[in-house]
Amino acid sequence: MSAVTPKPTVALWLRGLIVWALLLALLGLSLFSAYVAPAPWATVLTFGIAATQASLVALLFMRLDQADTLVRLAAACGLFWLAILFTLTLTDTLSRLANS
Repeated sequence: MSAVTPKPTVALWLRGLIVWALLLALLGLSLFSAYVAPAPWATVLTFGIAATQASLVALLFMRLDQADTLVRLAAACGLFWLAILFTLTLTDTLSRLANS
């Protein structure tokens, strides 16, 4: 007996549905944490959920787990540039608060 292999379209839809269900579960967890989580841990929990959602989208929807090295390098450079922008924005905001 041979194992039944799913057709490529079925595998594609199944993968998408699994990721969609995981993203919806994380959305529900994020909504739950917004109202129930204790205040000191709410920010950490929310950022953790957001990072998990972003990694699911990057790895499974954008197929970075199967991508070439150059595509992965481009994605890493985009994240590095985003980190620079966040750092500069935070620096500007904190300097304005210190001077006021």
